[in-house]
Amino acid sequence: MKKGPVLQKQKRESGNFDAVLFVLKNMIYEDLKGKRVLVTGSSSGIGQAAAIAFAQQGCFVGVHYFRTKEGGEQTLAEALRYSDGCLLRADMRDPNQVEKMIGDFVRIAGGLDILISNAGTLLERVDIANMPLEHYEDEFATNSRSAFLAAKYALPHLKQSSGCIVNVGSVAGHNGGGGGSGVYAAAKAAVHVLTIAMAKEFGPFGIRVNTVVPGLIETRFHQRFSTSERKKKVAQETPLGRNGTAQDVAAAMLFLASSEAAGFITGEYLAVNGGLYMRA
Repeated sequence: MKKGPVLQKQKRESGNFDAVLFVLKNMIYEDLKGKRVLVTGSSSGIGQAAAIAFAQQGCFVGVHYFRTKEGGEQTLAEALRYSDGCLLRADMRDPNQVEKMIGDFVRIAGGLDILISNAGTLLERVDIANMPLEHYEDEFATNSRSAFLAAKYALPHLKQSSGCIVNVGSVAGHNGGGGGSGVYAAAKAAVHVLTIAMAKEFGPFGIRVNTVVPGLIETRFHQRFSTSERKKKVAQETPLGRNGTAQDVAAAMLFLASSEAAGFITGEYLAVNGGLYMRA
């Protein structure tokens, strides 16, 4: 497996693909080299940054997509600059597709060490009073059931490797979200609590389970669902004075996935929000 080089921050563009290639100098987790990592929802945004970051650590990376094949192919092409990987497709709401996708990854990679459960999104801003039941159920299926199914079918393989899971929550799971995103927020809050339950249940097998909890991250998600005025306002209200990047979140994932760096951390969430939401 090829070892990824340490790079300074730089930017490259390939068609519509604009990725920040980053490995912060000395940010090398030796224990991650050779790990087999599956990143769900990695055709864009946080998942894309995570897949590339793990590839830069020398991991075999499974790039998952559902609808955006081109994005998945672009992520994989970038990951292959540093390591090996494969492209996988599945509707993360469908148990049969999730089971098959994880089985395919294990067959190709020879096992599974790290599950990055990132698949999920706000489907549409809809007030609770006007929300059809079908929309409510789809929000939970997209953002909570997806994490449950990924963990369920990954578990037998993670038991063999004493691996780990990093789920992706949201600051909305703490504050209820903005207008029309209340059910999305509830689904992300469910991911937070599910993480604790998984950590308790999976801990005896040597499996750690944690969650990253992003604030406002400048990705396609907020290009679609947030106005420039709102993004500016949130940045001004954030103690560190800016919104986050997908790379900020990916760096936190690397930390949580490393048994050397975070080997005694489980059932926790790591807030990546610049101080937007704090807890005692």
